[in-house]
Amino acid sequence: MLNLLKKFKTLIFVAISLFLYLFGYRQAKETAENHQMKGELNALNKAIQARTSLSDTNRIKRLHNKYKR
Repeated sequence: MLNLLKKFKTLIFVAISLFLYLFGYRQAKETAENHQMKGELNALNKAIQARTSLSDTNRIKRLHNKYKR
């Protein structure tokens, strides 16, 4: 009877440990995906700003040359 109780305790401990491990793995995976998406969004925003700043300076130079006295 005591041997069966020890096996049952071990089984419960293993089940809880496995659950916590899998839950932590899933949570860590979601955190990593969110971090990667934020990085990609940041890179995209920087690329958009660089592209608009280049087009703005070209447009300003063109308009300046067009309307200078």
